Amino acid sequence: MTGSEIRHLEQWLQKAEHDLIAAKLIIDIQPLILDIACFHCQQAVEKYLKAYLVFKKQDFPKTHNLDLLLKNCIDFDAAFEGIDLLNLEDFAVRGRYPHDFIMPTFDETSSFYQIAVDVKLLVHEHIGLK
Repeated sequence: MTGSEIRHLEQWLQKAEHDLIAAKLIIDIQPLILDIACFHCQQAVEKYLKAYLVFKKQDFPKTHNLDLLLKNCIDFDAAFEGIDLLNLEDFAVRGRYPHDFIMPTFDETSSFYQIAVDVKLLVHEHIGLK
């Protein structure tokens, strides 16, 4: 990768990490704002998957569709097949507005956070970061 490609990849990873940190902070405070924590989990997963595609020099559409992004990652590495995103994608857009209000439980939110951590670890492993 060129220097500018590495910087671009690092920016995706940093933005993903910021969403993961935000999710954890929100989960750990009162009052619980679990829908927003789930939004940040979704955003972290989206950005980690896009970072992997950037690493692979693969173009991807401007999308919040985690299933599509995951499929694109699976095309490069079958290790991504082990990721079950559950219904995390619901929090990309749908969960942010009152007319589609969804409120996850604490256990669901914890599961979504763990998915985001697992995706982070997988992406880091497959791009050579520990």
